[in-house]
Amino acid sequence: MDTLTYELTIGRPKPKDYKTLSEGMLLYHAKKGHQRTSEIINIFLKDRYKKVYGGIIVTVLWNGMEITSLWVEESLRGKGYGRSLVTTAEQKAKEIGCTFAYTNTFSWQAPEFYKKLGYKPFGTLDDFPPGNTLTYLMKKL
Repeated sequence: MDTLTYELTIGRPKPKDYKTLSEGMLLYHAKKGHQRTSEIINIFLKDRYKKVYGGIIVTVLWNGMEITSLWVEESLRGKGYGRSLVTTAEQKAKEIGCTFAYTNTFSWQAPEFYKKLGYKPFGTLDDFPPGNTLTYLMKKL
C-alpha cells in the first residue's frame, strides 16, 4: 500500500469520495447484520404559483425518522402549518416502518413546539452556541 495522506476540504465532498465513504459504511453495517434502509421525505408548503412558504425534510434510517429541517415563514407561524408538516411526515414514516422520531433544536428555535407535539428531551449541549442550548428530542410513533 502506498503512503496514505490526509486531504482536508471545506464544503461539499467530491461525489466520488462521498460515494466511497457511504458504500464503505453500508458494507460495515451489513457485516454487523444491519441492512441499512434510508429514505428522504420532503413536504413543502406552497401557494398556487409554487412559491415555498415552509417545509420539512426528514431522513428515515432503519426504524427512525430524523427531522433534519423544518421551517415555516414567520407570517404563517402559529396557524398550524408546522404541526401539520410534522404530523404528515410522522404518518408517512410510520407507514414505512418507523417506530420513533427524533430531532434537535436550539433554545431560540422550537423546543416548546416539539414538546407540544409529544417530543421528549433526551439530551442537551449547553453553551452551544455560547449562551444557548441545543436540545435533542424524541417521540415514539
